[in-house]
Amino acid sequence: MKSAEIRRRNDLMNARRAVRLLLFCIFLLTFSVASGQTPTFQMLIDPTGSGTWVNYALSHDGKVMAANYGGFVYRWTPNTPEFPSGGFSYLGPGYFLDSEIGISGDGTTIVTARVGSDGNVTPTMWKQSIGWTDLGHPANGCVLDGGWGGAYSVNSDGAVVVGLAWYCPGAEGFVWNRTNGMTSLSHPSGPAGRSSRASAISADGRTIVGFSEDPPTGVRRPVRWFGGKTYLFAGAHTPGEAAGVSSDGSQIVGQVWDNTNFSSYAFHYTAGHVLSLGTISGISSDQSYANAVADNGTTVGWSGDPFGVGIQAFIWSPKLGMRSLSQYLHQRGVLLPFGITLTSALDISADGSTIVGVWQDANYHQGGWMVRLRK
Repeated sequence: MKSAEIRRRNDLMNARRAVRLLLFCIFLLTFSVASGQTPTFQMLIDPTGSGTWVNYALSHDGKVMAANYGGFVYRWTPNTPEFPSGGFSYLGPGYFLDSEIGISGDGTTIVTARVGSDGNVTPTMWKQSIGWTDLGHPANGCVLDGGWGGAYSVNSDGAVVVGLAWYCPGAEGFVWNRTNGMTSLSHPSGPAGRSSRASAISADGRTIVGFSEDPPTGVRRPVRWFGGKTYLFAGAHTPGEAAGVSSDGSQIVGQVWDNTNFSSYAFHYTAGHVLSLGTISGISSDQSYANAVADNGTTVGWSGDPFGVGIQAFIWSPKLGMRSLSQYLHQRGVLLPFGITLTSALDISADGSTIVGVWQDANYHQGGWMVRLRK
């Protein structure tokens, strides 16, 4: 009798534990869905129907996107009550040889390059309120191969634009605002033709990053312009370039050369320290490149062997480390379309909610995708 009673009590206790565990799991699932923590994935339909190359840029909250499809410029919004006519809206032709595209944090301003009123390719800006405006060129600017240059990035409210302008025979980073027009940033002294480029600007408009070529060798080096001064923050002779910057300018990402492994890796820079992010595979001969960084430090780009088996999109954070974005999504219950590889993550919104990039299949067809990490 005693042993039977003990068994009944144990069975009852086990049943209660199972019920509590089940309720806890239901709670976690409900909390995850309610908190918007389950990522969602969508393919982006090419509005040109040509399957050409594409570049994307996201607003601060990821709700508005600029796209450059083979030199045709679009603005994308979700189909929501806030944007009742969602999807791609055609803004006009850019320039078929220039892939640059930038968007302001508020989503109202887009910058790129397009043929200007003088018939030459010029840095240009589209505003939701007025349409297209040519930004002109620096006082020392010149036309090279039919162009003055192009715009790459714009700050949060659309007031400051940066990019590349030709000064002949080289290029130099520029900064534009309505008060001063277009003015030159520094370019390297020394042999004629050494160049620089302003690739990204912080949301507050104070920090500009890009590359500045080494005068003796012509090799690109990561550069930051701040307070009217030029900083080679990765080292005066470190090959590489900066591609993205956080809203307050405290974090910079891009690619630098690793002298130990004789390869180029994505980096994350903050507080005076350049951290090499390595590769997804851990193979030292592979490469990686960081395209963008969110304000929480999450960094995205590509990793792999660009000359061999190919590349794939990565996601990195101080907690995650370097991860395949596909595997990261799979582990969170996201089912990707069969037969495609997420080859590169091109941008992440400043709030860390949205990532956009490109995919490719075995037949080299390609297209775009968007991931919502949270609502």
